[in-house]
Amino acid sequence: MRHGRKAQKFRREKGPRKALFVTLATQLLEHGRIRTGLEKAKYLRGVVEPLITRAKSGTMNDRREVARIIHNPVTLKKLFSEIAPLYKDRKGGYTRVLHMDARPGDNAEMALIELIGSEALYKKEDPKDAKAKKEKEPKAPKKEKVEVKKEEKKEKKEDKKEVKKEEKKEVKKEAEKKHKK
Repeated sequence: MRHGRKAQKFRREKGPRKALFVTLATQLLEHGRIRTGLEKAKYLRGVVEPLITRAKSGTMNDRREVARIIHNPVTLKKLFSEIAPLYKDRKGGYTRVLHMDARPGDNAEMALIELIGSEALYKKEDPKDAKAKKEKEPKAPKKEKVEVKKEEKKEKKEDKKEVKKEEKKEVKKEAEKKHKK
């Protein structure tokens, strides 16, 4: 019986389950939000929030304890230098779980889990803004490059033709010399 055991198994043994949540926690800290199953998102909250709490103090022991779970050094550095200072005044509740539509294949409940207040860290450019920036930047004239390349190709072809003509002339001269002898 499962008396007093509140942890879910997610149809996995201990090792694969731990690896799953280490990966999910790393991805959440890297990207700021991830889409996963509802139950996994709820469980992930209990994995990530203690990491952020430890990262807020920033002692060497806390860094080592967090490094036991987050193996990626870039993500670890980001957690201590960028994410933890955002929550310096907050005493908990660093994540938000938003319910989403069910997954079409198996109708599983899906959720979006994100770090609260970290929109500035993970802000992506709108495609419209990116297009506007590209339009403002002066483009290098491609036609000139293409024309130059075409001219170079023509010159190479002409050179090859001239070389072939000269070779033919030499062959003819040699053939005439042989006939005269």
